[in-house]
Amino acid sequence: MTAPTGGQAPTGAAPSGERDWGQWFKEHSREALFVIGGAVVVAAGVWLYVTSEARKQAFAEQALNKARGDAEAGDLPLAGYDLTQMIDRYAGTKAADEGAVLLGEVRLIQGGTQVDAAVKGLQAFVEKRHPDYILGAAWSLLGGGLEQEGKFRDAAAAYRKAETVIPYDFLKAQYLLDAGRTLALAGDSAAARASYGEVLEKFGTLNQAAEARVRLGELGGTAPAPKTEPTPGD
Repeated sequence: MTAPTGGQAPTGAAPSGERDWGQWFKEHSREALFVIGGAVVVAAGVWLYVTSEARKQAFAEQALNKARGDAEAGDLPLAGYDLTQMIDRYAGTKAADEGAVLLGEVRLIQGGTQVDAAVKGLQAFVEKRHPDYILGAAWSLLGGGLEQEGKFRDAAAAYRKAETVIPYDFLKAQYLLDAGRTLALAGDSAAARASYGEVLEKFGTLNQAAEARVRLGELGGTAPAPKTEPTPGD
């Protein structure tokens, strides 16, 4: 048998330039096991976190549905209690955000001292980050609470804020109507006319435009001609 020539690798050896991973693992098995073990721990931690969050969301939804059922049944004090407990326990979930808005609504319906509690709770809520549709509803409810307290200018500002964050045109138009109404109640006819005019300018084809036209006329303003939907092909 002839020995391998000088430029030929022995049988079973890794080709030149390639790493023999089997040999490397034998030499570095301890380090490799640490790396693999660490990856398993990280993966397990991620799985546990995702699973825990999913369970938290599910429990929060159940608690929200129970509180909503209490409110629909007319037991507003119990609904308020359930919502307060749910918001504290499941803070950070979508259900907790919706619960905070519902709690504000429940308190406003109850009236009395609950109106002040609703206003303070909603004021704290809107200072934090939430989805736009949730913030829009919260600002609108805050406007309603301030209106109940007779703070018409502050209510108008809240309705205006609701209009800027909500992504739906029909709600934008409604919040501008609300702002115009409270500005009129505050005695600021010019600002009220401007709010109604904005409805006609931006949302002239929506149903809210008809009310804006009437309110503008009541305040001595001149409404533009009604807008019509463009026909296909225009």
